[in-house]
Amino acid sequence: MTFYPKHIGLFFALFASFLFFNSCNNKQETRQFNFEKFKKRVKTYPVYKRVAQWDSLMKFNTNDSLLPYLYYQRGEAYYFMDKMDYAAKDFETAVKLFEKRKNKKILAESYIHLGAAYTDMGQTKIASQNILKGLNLGTELNNPEIISHAYTELAHIYYLNDDIRNTIKYLKKTADLYKKIKDTIGMSIIYNNIAMVYKKQKNNEPAIEYLNKILDLHIEDKIEPYNLMILYTNLGTLTFDETDDKKKAYEYYNKALDIAARNNIKPVRTYLSISKLNEKLNEIDSARFYMEKVIKISNDIKEKVQLYDRLLKLILKQKNDTAILHLVNIKDSIIQLNKKMTVASNNKALQNNMKLLDQQKELLQAKKINKKNKIIFIFIIIVFILGLIISFQFNRFDILKHKQELIVLEQKILRSQMSPHFIFNVLSSIQNSLLENNPIISATYLSKFARLMRQNFDYIRKKQIKIQEELDMIRNYLDTQKFRFKDKFDYQINVDKELLDKDYFVPPMILQPFVENAIKHGFANISYKGLITINVLKKNNKICFEIIDNGAGYNPSDKDNKEHAMDIFKKRLLIWGKDIYESFKITGVKQGTKVEFCFNIM
Repeated sequence: MTFYPKHIGLFFALFASFLFFNSCNNKQETRQFNFEKFKKRVKTYPVYKRVAQWDSLMKFNTNDSLLPYLYYQRGEAYYFMDKMDYAAKDFETAVKLFEKRKNKKILAESYIHLGAAYTDMGQTKIASQNILKGLNLGTELNNPEIISHAYTELAHIYYLNDDIRNTIKYLKKTADLYKKIKDTIGMSIIYNNIAMVYKKQKNNEPAIEYLNKILDLHIEDKIEPYNLMILYTNLGTLTFDETDDKKKAYEYYNKALDIAARNNIKPVRTYLSISKLNEKLNEIDSARFYMEKVIKISNDIKEKVQLYDRLLKLILKQKNDTAILHLVNIKDSIIQLNKKMTVASNNKALQNNMKLLDQQKELLQAKKINKKNKIIFIFIIIVFILGLIISFQFNRFDILKHKQELIVLEQKILRSQMSPHFIFNVLSSIQNSLLENNPIISATYLSKFARLMRQNFDYIRKKQIKIQEELDMIRNYLDTQKFRFKDKFDYQINVDKELLDKDYFVPPMILQPFVENAIKHGFANISYKGLITINVLKKNNKICFEIIDNGAGYNPSDKDNKEHAMDIFKKRLLIWGKDIYESFKITGVKQGTKVEFCFNIM
């Protein structure tokens, strides 16, 4: 296939498309990433795996807008792993990035999380500074969730500093905030925290009061069954410690056991609390009975060792040597089992770390491939743009060349119609008419000639003119030539009525070359009067012209080496369109020549 300039842009576009789709076939191509879906999935992983997931994604990520969220999520994972120094670094980075993006909500949460990490690191001063920054933003946004989070963390700082008054103060402020927005679940959590603070201080009366406040909210159906079981267990323990009312305490314990039974929960804390209560009452058999229940349902090896220690103390009080020996053997076997499980757990953790390392290597390799594909894609875009630019330049060159050809042809048409020879002959004829004392005739044809000059200069600058204007000009031309050749010929013009009723347009000066040719060559050596007939017809949504003369006839071999008006007209037809050029015909008739061609209706 031969490539012309106008094909080059298409070639570049196809080449660029080929490279693009070829690069996209790579299995490691970048796919649209759903961050929220990924975050939700990672939350289901064990904590130690979450960090590795976020770390791998950060290495593979190419989206800068996602980066602060990745630091935030990884910092949260480090926080839950109790690696506070790593958590603080990630939250600090997240804060800096969110500050640039002016995202106040997530920035406030980042400040509070950063403060919480510093709190657990023992740096309470810098912790409180960051928490207060988060609190200020939360207050500015009027966001209860952020404000309550900040109050809770401030209460934690005061609690660590043994400032119980301020601890309770901020917890109560949080509770009031939840009460204002009618968040009963949030209120129940804070009431429980207040109760636990009072319990830690052995201030049982207010502790019981706040636990009962949870029950007063009537949201037992909204509280997780396990938490509700713990609530009733704590109430049982605190009630007995405060009032020595065993019956009331057992009412709460039985409610806790009932919830555990209905929801298939292992009531380890409840059995342990009942065992402790019975031990206080010196009811050792009953205390031992519930301790054995705890041991039976507990699955944690380390916890079992501690529980056996407590059971051993109870049995020592009973002075049962056989039971003591049996219990010691069981405890030793559990300790050995715990050692084996620890080794197995360490090996499994090592294997998991190796797997994660392999995953990171794969992700790093994928990132390299992605970078390579990115370079290829940029190259493709550059090639494609260059192709478009080159194509545009070639097309622009073709348009300029086309315009230049039209200008040259128009100049040739003007020169062929208004040649000095033609002008001189017409003026000579008018002069002779004046000398023959025919001033009216001379004035008439001088006016026609002047109008013909003006029409030529006006129309040569236009791309198209009305059919009526073209016919008016050719009449002036024919009348001028008829006067010049002393009525050696006549002419008639026939036009379809439909073409005169509306404004139809054609290129200018399309009839003159054929009329000139008939006069100059067709009528040159005839002894009879010539006749030129011009027919303008409408055929199949086209305007067709027929120029017929009764002259000497058409002879294709009668040519010299000069470019004539006919040749110029053919070039114009080719520029106007291939279908127009193909409609052009010159044929000999019984006497004379017939020229025909058609234009699409404009």
